[in-house]
Amino acid sequence: MPTDIEEFERALTDCVTIADRAMPDCAMLSIALCGEDDIHTAACSHARAELLDGLQQATGQGPMLDALDTGKSVTVLDLAADTRWPRFAAGAPEVRVMHCEPLEYDGAMLGVLSVYSCDAEGLPEEALVALRVTASHVPVLFRTALGAARMREVAAQLKEALTTRAIIDQALGIVMAQRRCTAREAFEILRQVSQDRNVKLHQLAASIVEKVSGQPPQRSRFEEPPQRIAGRRT
Repeated sequence: MPTDIEEFERALTDCVTIADRAMPDCAMLSIALCGEDDIHTAACSHARAELLDGLQQATGQGPMLDALDTGKSVTVLDLAADTRWPRFAAGAPEVRVMHCEPLEYDGAMLGVLSVYSCDAEGLPEEALVALRVTASHVPVLFRTALGAARMREVAAQLKEALTTRAIIDQALGIVMAQRRCTAREAFEILRQVSQDRNVKLHQLAASIVEKVSGQPPQRSRFEEPPQRIAGRRT
């Protein structure tokens, strides 16, 4: 099963593929995302675009990095004649025109959408429009992926809570039978022993069940609800 980040990057690749149709033949697209310590190319229309992203990181200069630092779009009409990034320009002699759109999400920089062109005539207006539309979609995709990840995390936590609750209930039944006490009194006994031994309550409960029954406690099974496709259950 693909992870949320894999699904997100697959969606980015689809965005790049669609935007690339509006680009001149000599143009290359890339979407670079910010990581904890670096920037990585998550999607690109050509392998060379990924290498050019990497070259800017290696040289520590380039339009992509400026867009990331300033949060503003950067347009380069003639890379060879531009004196701002000499080390990057020296390593990319075939690139003439560039345009970089910063990608922002919730007030923070998410990454940069870049287009590299080998044509000195620049980018047509429809190409720039396609870039801006694509850039506006990336934060939406990220928000969707983030929401899905959070929902899965909450669901996992809920399942774990229900499972440990079931084990504690088994231990409570044992303590109630042995001590001939109420459920409240049994829980207080378990809580006190848990604190005295510095052991989590559900771990203590599991050890009690295993000691009495001779086998680990039965973990409750929680199944996902059946999904529906085209009006029918899978």
